[in-house]
Amino acid sequence: MSTTELYLSDEEIALFISETKKRPQTFYGDGDADYGLCPFITLYILHKPEDFENMAHHMIEVHEQLLGMIDSPYRMIYKWRTQVWLKAGDKRLPTNLHAEVQEALRQERPFWIQATDMESRISSARWAIQARVTNHTEMRYTTLKITFRHAWYLQHKAEWHRFMHKWISILQPDQCYSGFEIGSTASGAMGSYEAEVMERICTDYFYGLDIDHPGKMGYHYRDDESGWVNVSDLSAGLRTPTWCFLLSPFWLEKLGLTADALYQALTPLGGTITAIPYPQGKTAYWVQLGELALHPVEDGIPPLLAAASRLIRPVRCDDLLLSSLDPWDDDPNPRFNTIDGPRWMGRFDDDSDWPTPEKRQPPQTPAAPARSATLSALPGEPCPKEGIWFAPHLGMQEVRMRQGEPMPGMDETGRSGSVIWYWRG
Repeated sequence: MSTTELYLSDEEIALFISETKKRPQTFYGDGDADYGLCPFITLYILHKPEDFENMAHHMIEVHEQLLGMIDSPYRMIYKWRTQVWLKAGDKRLPTNLHAEVQEALRQERPFWIQATDMESRISSARWAIQARVTNHTEMRYTTLKITFRHAWYLQHKAEWHRFMHKWISILQPDQCYSGFEIGSTASGAMGSYEAEVMERICTDYFYGLDIDHPGKMGYHYRDDESGWVNVSDLSAGLRTPTWCFLLSPFWLEKLGLTADALYQALTPLGGTITAIPYPQGKTAYWVQLGELALHPVEDGIPPLLAAASRLIRPVRCDDLLLSSLDPWDDDPNPRFNTIDGPRWMGRFDDDSDWPTPEKRQPPQTPAAPARSATLSALPGEPCPKEGIWFAPHLGMQEVRMRQGEPMPGMDETGRSGSVIWYWRG
């Protein structure tokens, strides 16, 4: 497309939004580059330089497991040595990825795995992977990003969640996000002008849209002795969550947030929280904010997303750079800038008017049955309600109790604090 002309007319926008509401991963484009809203997960991982080889081998394992799950074969694969994309099956592609790890070590270069089921790497995909194991651990996250097919996910939810939990537990990221985005997994650090235009357009219509550019956002400054942090990178804080997100020990400490406060804030509204053991006896929490959904603006503010945003607001990265390409004068298409970016990051705040005061609807009323999740009891107390009870501090241990029975755990201390039991149902 020309960067001096409108990418989408009002009629084309209306059609795209309408079709996407019916069926996510509806693509729009000219055939050379097509774009749509796609489910994704991205892990931002901190590790030591000596862990490079082990981390790279893990990425190969992720890639190989994913190959056994996808229902749309990869068409294009990246060859990192020559930095070119080749058609799947090309004889120039390496046949032993583990040997490629050794070559990356020898050349002191990052190790890459990239593939997409589209003909163009910049197109949104049904399935795509980008794994980048950094050799500059003092300033960059190692990142793993996967686009997955929405229709497949609806038929394989349990399998996909087991896959996510497994690799979060193994790779132990510092940050992790999953939800919908304009699919960009294989587009590289420079991204795509058209994709950024689509991102800005769609944020006016869907509260559940995320923006994830690991090549631009994936920097950290933990090793900077002066304490300096670039506020435009994820090193400065957390993104506003839209479906699943991770609270690692580092960010829990920054927030001063206890497991009990986390559960009390989100489980009453239907949030699901999984405790994941981390080194040194610490615990991370993988949070799922209901079902994977786009949350159209006309449906009002989703209470669970708003609650999660309030929870992480003290460390929210409001000045995160949301565009990969610098703006220029007379750009006819909407893209994020330094004014809209912070407004969008704070779209669930009580004083927000995103996308416009006219379009903004009052918060949705949460379903009453979900509130039963607030019921809690301490060890030794009589069980207030029959059913399944779980304890976050005991690694999500579950017990079935009858009303009036003494709650267990009198002599136990959890990994991250005192034991409290919560009623699951």
